[in-house]
Amino acid sequence: MFMTDKLEQDEIKNHLDDLNIWGIEDEKLVTKVEFEDYKEACFFANSVFSLADKHFHHPKVVVEYGSVEIDIWSHDAEGLTERDFKLAKEIEEQI
Repeated sequence: MFMTDKLEQDEIKNHLDDLNIWGIEDEKLVTKVEFEDYKEACFFANSVFSLADKHFHHPKVVVEYGSVEIDIWSHDAEGLTERDFKLAKEIEEQI
């Protein structure tokens, strides 16, 4: 239903150039955002969950004291898609 085409490496690089806090690891968009404390990290994680729900997406989100790690990729495409980069950009705008 939400399937989009898996991006080629040159397309991934072009999209990555538009982001500030994201990198690529194991064909996933990854980031780690640092916060002053656990409460701030949880508030940010909740904003990520809200955005992901809006996009019908399910990123991996790990909350630890003072940090949130996020991995984004499209399971159905077995890689990165336009949809992943759109979500990443919106998450980045929450910081």
